Amino acid sequence: MKEVFISYSTIDAANAETVRNVLEKNGLSCWMAPRDIPGGSNYTKEIPIAIRNCKVFVLILSKNAQSSHWVLKELDSAVNCGKVILPFMLEDCILNDEFNFLLTGAQRYAAYQKKAEAMETLIRRIRGILDTTSSQEEEPEPGSIAAEEYSPLESSSQATSVFLGEVVCPACNSTEVAVLPKRVKRSGIAELSTMLLIPVFATIGLFLFLILSTLIIPYDKVGLIFLFTFAGAVGGGIWGDCISKTIVRRNRIRRHLPDTCYRCKNCSKIFLGEKQ
Repeated sequence: MKEVFISYSTIDAANAETVRNVLEKNGLSCWMAPRDIPGGSNYTKEIPIAIRNCKVFVLILSKNAQSSHWVLKELDSAVNCGKVILPFMLEDCILNDEFNFLLTGAQRYAAYQKKAEAMETLIRRIRGILDTTSSQEEEPEPGSIAAEEYSPLESSSQATSVFLGEVVCPACNSTEVAVLPKRVKRSGIAELSTMLLIPVFATIGLFLFLILSTLIIPYDKVGLIFLFTFAGAVGGGIWGDCISKTIVRRNRIRRHLPDTCYRCKNCSKIFLGEKQ
């Protein structure tokens, strides 16, 4: 029986694998698909069994996870089974209604800020839950591993050093950084070219509102027509900027590149979080 069930989106597989490796290096047994699905079996059979048998449900939480039907089903099953749910947030994302409802009251671990610190806190929390559960059980279940065998192979600080490291400012090497959840820092010709969408959509908005204004605004109020068309151009530009940011973020996720933008509290430099 595995103690920790790890739920994740396949897009976040690399981060989920890293979390699993860190937990297992600290003596915590983990169940994670597809690694722990026996040959000849299938997801729909093995996943519910693993969730029922686990003691802690770790959710690798991100925008990708919220778009995954499998993650939602696993989370709902964990809630119904009364499991302790620990959301490990890869990014500062707004929860949709379903996830917000299912995660009500769950303590979240913000891995997008202090990754190593969040990982160590998660390890301590899981150990505390397992220790409490073990003390409440009179006898170990048949086939379970004795508690002595779960002694950590290395300290949490050593193990978490492999988890992407801390975010460090490239200008002054400071780790005191703030997350800018709505900021997108474009780099390279491909990402900068998406900014062309801003004037394109601004022009579209201008002409659409110009046509609309001539239909609904009397000719004796020319000032309102100019104001209306200006509002259309601004609205179109904002729309184009939003689409541009969405394209950049999706391309970065698809290519497994860092997406979170930071501002250094020491020198005020804005930069993308890179693996250290």
